[in-house]
Parts: sequence; C-alpha cells; structure tokens
Amino acid sequence: MAHHPCAPLYSWDVKGRDGAGAGGVTDDCGEAVRQVDAALRDAPFGTRGVVRKVELSPSGQTMYLDRGEVARALKGPDTVVWAAW
Repeated sequence: MAHHPCAPLYSWDVKGRDGAGAGGVTDDCGEAVRQVDAALRDAPFGTRGVVRKVELSPSGQTMYLDRGEVARALKGPDTVVWAAW
C-alpha cells in the first residue's frame, strides 16, 4: 500500500561517540522506537538515539522537513534509558 503524502513519518537515528550509527524512516512511530531500542541494546555505553517526526519536502527534492523530536534514548551502563516529549 502506498504512503499517503499527508500521513506522518518518523525518522530514527542512532549515533555512537565515533559518529558511526544507523537510521531510517517509517510511517510507524512504534517501529521507529523499536529500531532505536534494538540498535542501542547492542551499542556501546554512551551511544544516543532519537526519533523525530518528519514530512517530505514540498520542494520536490528528496529530503525531509524536521517537525520535532518525539523521543530520545541513551545507552547506559546496563540498559537503554528513554525520555519522551
């Protein structure tokens, strides 16, 4: 099924202290959170993850407009710690 252009999208990014990481875009906020959580579970201490609400740029360019942070997480010594807004 095609993505409706007005439906919300969520980007997720995980970056370590060395700048390495992973990311993606989905139309499911819960899936974005699960992707960040899974990536952080195997990441070293101090790695950070974020989920943002985004939308496609109306300019026709392949880019997303940031519409704000939904959740942020940090890999602690033993677990993933989440904060949500």
